Amino acid sequence: MITLKKSPFQDISKNMNKILSSLLFLFLINFPLLGEECAIMLGDEIDPEEFSESTGKKIFFCCGSCVKAFDGAAAYYIKAVPALAKKFTDAEKKKLGVDKVKLLDQRVCPIYPERFINPNSKTVEYKGKTIYLWSSSAQRRWKRDPDAYFKEAFDKGHLPQFKS
Repeated sequence: MITLKKSPFQDISKNMNKILSSLLFLFLINFPLLGEECAIMLGDEIDPEEFSESTGKKIFFCCGSCVKAFDGAAAYYIKAVPALAKKFTDAEKKKLGVDKVKLLDQRVCPIYPERFINPNSKTVEYKGKTIYLWSSSAQRRWKRDPDAYFKEAFDKGHLPQFKS
């Protein structure tokens, strides 16, 4: 009987296969998240560590600011943002009270138009009407030159509450 000597490379090869299989498994689990865009800050890629849980589902966002905004007005965002609405069934939306939400005319921040606002967002008064802003930094920018920011946002259709 011939006995073959075990090569040291066989152990290395087995370990490499295990490592590669594990990495592939982790990649495939997270693959649906890769390249997915944040539903609240359009254009920003989601971070798998930034999420909120609603009706047993993890909803991923790009940052803690979006998580905080969503947690403070989940039903509003689910009704206002199509990307979020499609993540929930009609029964889940009803349970969350989405059907009772009244949407604002304005949907996005005039300073940061890639960011969706909600009724709890920062505000300024301009010509007798309320304008919703994403953050206190947007509020400060607005106050520096409200007429210029108004004109630009109005021309782009971001302030429908001012249309006659």
